[in-house]
Amino acid sequence: MSRHSARLGPARRQAGPVRAGSRPHAAVHVAQPAAPADRSREGQWWQRSRSEDSLWPGVGAHAAASARVSNRLLGGKDHFRADRVAADRLREADPAWSDTARAARRRVLEVAGWLAAHGGVGQFVDLGCGLTTGDHPQAPWELRPLHAAVLPAAPGARIVYADRDPMVLAHARALLHTPVPGRARHLAADLASPGPLMEALLGPQAALDRQRPIAVVLSDVLHELADHQTGRLLEVLREGLPPGSRLVVSHRHGGRDQGRRAAVAAAHAGSGLAWHPRTGRDLEVLAGGWRIADLSTAGVRAAHGYAVMLLETGGSR
Repeated sequence: MSRHSARLGPARRQAGPVRAGSRPHAAVHVAQPAAPADRSREGQWWQRSRSEDSLWPGVGAHAAASARVSNRLLGGKDHFRADRVAADRLREADPAWSDTARAARRRVLEVAGWLAAHGGVGQFVDLGCGLTTGDHPQAPWELRPLHAAVLPAAPGARIVYADRDPMVLAHARALLHTPVPGRARHLAADLASPGPLMEALLGPQAALDRQRPIAVVLSDVLHELADHQTGRLLEVLREGLPPGSRLVVSHRHGGRDQGRRAAVAAAHAGSGLAWHPRTGRDLEVLAGGWRIADLSTAGVRAAHGYAVMLLETGGSR
């Protein structure tokens, strides 16, 4: 399960279907630097859990949502009772579920930091950014936002956070600020609508340079998309991103234990969460046309239970 949700599925986004004749769109918010009072509120936020009594319109507390379930599994505090029940089901099905999710998230941040320091990339997009924490010192590293890994190596990097969940976007606007004013953007976008998503990423409001490479992060989100949706998303990204762009992908696979796989699938189904496990080979097939980079050159170790991959524009492997 991931932290994130520019994603699809009943899990994280509870949005209704697009009406015939309507056009999916992406809204953009430009981050401003957080004022001292904001940092104080952030500290207060970290000390308390969310309450079902403090909701705003568009957030459904009574059904589990992927972003909040992942936040719970990674050690965060932004979740409701239904999310905690779903997280408990997953840990009962696989006691190592949280540990492997944390390890995979660390690998994603390692790859992003390496790209910023050594890969010649100064633009990053976190698709399905989920409920990360901002830069609060008490936050677990696995819940830090993408810019926590990128900015130390590339202080001038441009960052775009994209998600569909209204709670995630409100959270991002409040907490995901960078030290560089105006360089963090927040898009309301849906991975299941890759055409409008790509238009938004390359449009003027996202403020990304279309002539320079972009690194797109898909951290533990693709399991919410069916094969045809995943393949289409990866194809649109490959065709639309500038030359030299990369994808950083983490994806949980089902493992070899048939009993555990069945229990995990049942836990997802019982919580109304989308679940499409895939092996690394499955991802390679869906990512046809991308070149698969060797992460050992970046010093990135494998993550148990996950495929963690760096894909580059170019011919197939």
